[in-house]
Amino acid sequence: MPLYRTQAVVLRSMNLGDADKIVTLFTRDYGKVKVVAKAARRIKSRFGACLEPMTHLSLIYFGKEHQDLYRLNQCDIVHSFQKVREHPQKFYTGIYFVELSESLVAEAHPETPTFDLLCKALRKVEGQTDLETLCRLYEMRIMALAGYTPRLKRCIQCREEPQSRWVGFSYTRHGILCAPCQEQTALETRIQNGTLNYLRKLLTLDIQHTDRLKIPKGSEAEIESITHRLILARLGRELKSYPFIKKMAV
Repeated sequence: MPLYRTQAVVLRSMNLGDADKIVTLFTRDYGKVKVVAKAARRIKSRFGACLEPMTHLSLIYFGKEHQDLYRLNQCDIVHSFQKVREHPQKFYTGIYFVELSESLVAEAHPETPTFDLLCKALRKVEGQTDLETLCRLYEMRIMALAGYTPRLKRCIQCREEPQSRWVGFSYTRHGILCAPCQEQTALETRIQNGTLNYLRKLLTLDIQHTDRLKIPKGSEAEIESITHRLILARLGRELKSYPFIKKMAV
């Protein structure tokens, strides 16, 4: 059977039998895969604390190509994100990023840019105190990498650049509507041009520089509502960690 060597972030795990675990991994080279970790729940398990969600690993697993469940052979911690785990708001933010990744990444399909984004975001969570802008950037960027980039430059109806102070926004169609086209279609919400500019910046800003983007207090809630509803429109459900980070942010 072939061996697969790669890096991965642990997305989640579940118990199997008396001592084993099934672990869902987001690998850098092979996308999302599931592995069986034999005897992982025993006190003297060779896997130790490697299989906690959010842990960044270097690992080896094996199995036939394209099978549903592989066998974990060896793993070593690249980064445990222990400092993130010690802070409730940071912990739930990290878990939210992990949940988003699991929901938007396909099984066994390489998604290297998305993997790199997740690792950078988790490291940014570790060292940053203001997490709101980082959350908004991650939501926008992972949606874009998944093929759902909102169209923020031109009207989705007439393809012209909006000229008015207010523009319409469609969550179902992932884009903006100019003033004339708003009168011809069911309008879901309207946003100011200033808010639109911040949304555009979130799509292009280097994740390492999120602390440099200062979103005005009056625009934070509006931007959060837009990015969150875009995700809901795609997933059709609320992620479990989201209410917790909302509560922690109050």
